[in-house]
Amino acid sequence: MGQIDAPRHRPRIFNTPFETGLRSVVILTACYPDMLGLNRLVVFDHLVVHTEDVGGPSSMHPKDRSRAAEILVRRRLVDVGLGLMQTRGLVARAMTPAGFRYKAGDDAGSFVDMLSSEYMSALKDRAEWLIENVHPMSEDELSRLVQSRMDEWEPEFQTGQAQAQ
Repeated sequence: MGQIDAPRHRPRIFNTPFETGLRSVVILTACYPDMLGLNRLVVFDHLVVHTEDVGGPSSMHPKDRSRAAEILVRRRLVDVGLGLMQTRGLVARAMTPAGFRYKAGDDAGSFVDMLSSEYMSALKDRAEWLIENVHPMSEDELSRLVQSRMDEWEPEFQTGQAQAQ
């Protein structure tokens, strides 16, 4: 009798620290040699796939009623993703007077250059746009931008909930 192969378990990729860590590497490579704090990386992780929401190129991910909540749950994923990428030399962490900051690791540029899928090319383009247009904002300006977007997303979320009921 022949052996029946069990279905292969495929590791989950989407909505994981691996996915957010990969986006962080792309973002940090785009802004190299600048270093970013965790809060800014969390916001950038959200905005890099929703650039249209802040006047940028078309968004890579679809509009979703849960965008207001989405940015709030990213912090842990981004934090763990940065740690994962740090173990591979793609992210470096440094202690500064302002707290921990992250920058692209020694191998990040070469690694990102090898990523050539259509999705990764679009991600790199949007990361460049984000660094040129949003990165220069002060922490206060960035906080106001995020708050204004969340204020706009909240009614969309509530409208979506009302329609679902």
